[in-house]
Amino acid sequence: MFRFRTLMKRGGMITALFLTGIVVAGCATPEPGSPEAVYLEQQKMEEVRLDAIEETVEELPDWYTEFPTDAYSVYAVGTATSPDLQLAMDKGTLNAKRSLADRINGLISSKLKEFVTEVGQGENSEVVSEAERVTSNLITEVNVSGYYQENAKVLAQGNRYRAYVLLKYPVGKANDILVDQVKNNRILEGKLRASKAFKELEDEIKRTREQN
Repeated sequence: MFRFRTLMKRGGMITALFLTGIVVAGCATPEPGSPEAVYLEQQKMEEVRLDAIEETVEELPDWYTEFPTDAYSVYAVGTATSPDLQLAMDKGTLNAKRSLADRINGLISSKLKEFVTEVGQGENSEVVSEAERVTSNLITEVNVSGYYQENAKVLAQGNRYRAYVLLKYPVGKANDILVDQVKNNRILEGKLRASKAFKELEDEIKRTREQN
């Protein structure tokens, strides 16, 4: 009986030591470069990435997804990240400017098509051809230097910054670009001069300049 109890005690001690060894092994730091260490590092990086995504969504400014609209301005937004605060702002602004250029090009191209339709798209192939040429020039020469920074927001995400930028561009400046491009094409200018829409556009530009 005494021998059985002794064996039971020894067995219990062995079991306890075995379990303790498992716990210690689980808490031990994996050797650098080992598969366990690589896995833990990847898991940590994934957790940081998911936290950054969650914070990005939670802190997203309202004006980023539903930016303002009015009859006198074109708006565009951009975002970017960087370990340097100013670089994050610069990159965010650059992304917004790309979007702004695309929106301005769409605006003035649409306006040009409106003029061509009024002059008589189906009856004058020469006007259509010249309008297509002007549109191509607009795509490569859109100038957004007259933009304003309407709003901005910066978040700290770990060791990086995320910048949100909202840019505003006066429609009057876009109209100037369109008129300048038309005037550079004498054939198109001569055809559009008599159109009511083109005259209204020039009057609008004149009023804007007088107000400024």
